[in-house]
Amino acid sequence: MVTLSDVAKRAGVSASTVSRVVNNNGYVSKAITERVVQAVNELDYRTNVVARSFRSQTTMTIGVVVSDLMNSYFMDAVQGIDEILSAEGYLLLIASSYNVASKELQYCLEFDGRRVDGTILASAGASQADLAKVFRGGAKLVLIDRLVDGAPFDCVLDDNEGGVKQLVDYLLGMGHRTFGLVNGPSGITAGRERVFAFESQLHEAGYTVPTHWNWSVPLFSDEYGYQVGQKLADMAQRPTALFCTNNALAQGVLMALADRGIKVPEDISVVSYGTLANGHLFRTTITAIEQPARQTGRVAAKLLLARIRDDNTPRGIVRMPGTLSLGKSVQNVSSFYTSR
Repeated sequence: MVTLSDVAKRAGVSASTVSRVVNNNGYVSKAITERVVQAVNELDYRTNVVARSFRSQTTMTIGVVVSDLMNSYFMDAVQGIDEILSAEGYLLLIASSYNVASKELQYCLEFDGRRVDGTILASAGASQADLAKVFRGGAKLVLIDRLVDGAPFDCVLDDNEGGVKQLVDYLLGMGHRTFGLVNGPSGITAGRERVFAFESQLHEAGYTVPTHWNWSVPLFSDEYGYQVGQKLADMAQRPTALFCTNNALAQGVLMALADRGIKVPEDISVVSYGTLANGHLFRTTITAIEQPARQTGRVAAKLLLARIRDDNTPRGIVRMPGTLSLGKSVQNVSSFYTSR
């Protein structure tokens, strides 16, 4: 195996000079840097990351655990994370918990065993007590998308109340007065906040979501969205508008309605919190809150870097505003009521 001393001998410099070049740590003249780089390439020298981590007490790795890597939101968020951290020389270790809290905690433990310098987590439902067992005092952790109640960590979350308000205002403006709702597990704060905002804002306008049109399913997935869509299709009477608190649920609902011959928006209007990655495959584009996932990842990465460099700054929550993206999944039903 080629050593640092071998490179130093080939370049005609000291081993400490080679170390400064390969670790980008300290000044070395341009001419000498070029000689060292040429020797590195000629000898095919590879940095011993393990040895370097012992010396520097850092591994230059970051663990990222999301609840569903197949979801376009998390794919975009990871891209934003990588844009910031790779530029700083960090390597990402990425895992998907597939919405299983125990798997999420296992990945976090594995990453801790590999001495990652920090972790970014979109929780599948772990509690504060669960996280306390994994992340010891001084652990560098930033939560994204979902808050863990009581957990003392930095968070980057959607402005769920503001996003839902845009959807409610739009639906009311299009004349809708009967509403359905489909949400994932109540333990996930993002969905819980969206449900609370939706029901509160409808209540202020004088409307409610009837129990028989209000669904809560075990997972944010298209499979469970499909089940709700089938139940909706079987109903003799349906709401004029359905709000899906997550893009995967919305995708499942749309697939089921299409399979059963229920047209959107002619037979029912559908809106979603989060755009659909495969939206082009459906008969109509969906009206949704477009989440700034990539920017969320970038902000989370910057917060983690700041936490790594100075752990004494106060923890905080950053809310990211969403944008109403108008598709063709909402019908104007104002005339339906005025003509009755």
